[in-house]
Amino acid sequence: MKTKIKKFRTIGTMLLAATVLAGFTACETDPVEQKGGKLPDKETIEMVHGILRITASTENETRVLLTQNSTGYVMRSFYYQQTQPVDGELLLEARVDETLLDAYNAETGVERALLPAANYEFPDGNQLSLAPDMQRSAAVRIKFIADGLQPGEYLLPLTVASEDTPDESQTVYYTVSVREPYVDEFALHDGSDIFFVFYINTKEYQPLLVQDYLMQKSKSNGSEIWYGSVGNIINLRTVTVKYDEFSGRAMLNLGSDMTYVLGHASKYIWPLQEQGRKVCISLEGGGTGLGFCNLTDEQIADFVAQVKDVVETYNLDGINLWDRNAGYGKEGMPETNTTSYPKLVKAMREALGTDKLLTLTVYEEPTETFWDTEATGGIVVGEYLDYAWSGYNSNTEAVQLLDPWHPNESYVSAYTQKPIAGLDASKFGCVNFPIYPSPITWDEALMQDAYFLVDWILGGYMPNNILVFSDLRTNLQDNYEGSWDVTFATCCTYFDKENYFVIGFEDGCMYSFDINRRLTSYETEGGGISGYGKWLKDW
Repeated sequence: MKTKIKKFRTIGTMLLAATVLAGFTACETDPVEQKGGKLPDKETIEMVHGILRITASTENETRVLLTQNSTGYVMRSFYYQQTQPVDGELLLEARVDETLLDAYNAETGVERALLPAANYEFPDGNQLSLAPDMQRSAAVRIKFIADGLQPGEYLLPLTVASEDTPDESQTVYYTVSVREPYVDEFALHDGSDIFFVFYINTKEYQPLLVQDYLMQKSKSNGSEIWYGSVGNIINLRTVTVKYDEFSGRAMLNLGSDMTYVLGHASKYIWPLQEQGRKVCISLEGGGTGLGFCNLTDEQIADFVAQVKDVVETYNLDGINLWDRNAGYGKEGMPETNTTSYPKLVKAMREALGTDKLLTLTVYEEPTETFWDTEATGGIVVGEYLDYAWSGYNSNTEAVQLLDPWHPNESYVSAYTQKPIAGLDASKFGCVNFPIYPSPITWDEALMQDAYFLVDWILGGYMPNNILVFSDLRTNLQDNYEGSWDVTFATCCTYFDKENYFVIGFEDGCMYSFDINRRLTSYETEGGGISGYGKWLKDW
């Protein structure tokens, strides 16, 4: 007989089910095994119905996407919820019921194989527990692992029902699709000439926008050195820290756009990682008056745990800390201090471990004392960082060269920063390039020209090849269109280490960079130049 796969969408469904089942006995309707705790009253349990649910889903099934031969994984979670609390403790054990496979395939019309045991695990164990007088258990994570899986469709039917009493309300289905890895016709440049750090604002663009940035390095005589895609570290924003007035907690606020991107990482993030990029999220202030510089020790521990959970759940490569827009000084909020931010950096490194990137953006007062270990409470901030870089990239100012090791602190920058204690100069990006609109006046054109980088290189001051860029843009029909490509490429030409060997046209040529768009021809359908709005968010 064909089994109907039911989808439970709301608590209202549970309440309806509870009414229908009210006349049945507990042994007939409660298929889960109770382990320990006080046995609930018979009258109470007859009126209670529970359901196994998937976190962040209104149905009892969800899709998981994996990539063949990948070391990546996807984390999901589930929990148990009842229509009302019971008096006794309830312990349930989740298990995989392979007998449900054939019925599910028949119902959906898709032939799926059972997901092998080697490709899933329960990091928190597979038990769900409800304490007395509670309606919902804590969420339990399940980790889906891609290693060894061939492209195709798989199913993991998870249940808390007993083996002899199947119950759809006690069961959830994870459909697992395994795709082939993303392969780009253009290889990612390894960063040996210039190590590119990009920011992308997910409120406006899909992260895949970075794939359109192609760069060519060539000699002025036309001979090509290399051509390919660029962007070694991609920082996705905006993610903020906000203050919860009710609990007093520092809350990680992903926002709707980042939540969507992370929830669809196989589409928006994995292709970037599969090409060799490191994809991180950038954490900023949320304007509530609470930021990295006025957190208590308890708030730091709580906030770091939230960040770690997101990084692990979505298999991100790390985080970037940029303390701006916190709104410090609001009434009722704590005063800022010079030890909170260093404590956060240290705690974040200890939580994430050394296999994840931890980067920091230098910006105004929050980072100005990071050179002084006495002010930072003895914490040597640079020892916990992989990289740091300048955060001065306003497109109403000239390109800022922030070199903490230069003999003249204010060399060509309106800002100053002493070296971060414990951070080697090879790990600090001195230039964060703005995205400029089309210049209107001659002065604006001169402002956008970073010619002074040549003198900096010739003087032997350039400590590394790290070049950071503000939020990337696509080709839109506005005053940015095409204008900043030239200054982008010119800045790279100035920044390239090899150029100081050929200044003055030694060997008859200099190196130069050209930035290209992946699509520059007219579209075959719909008219208009392709690329306009191509990577605007599609959700």
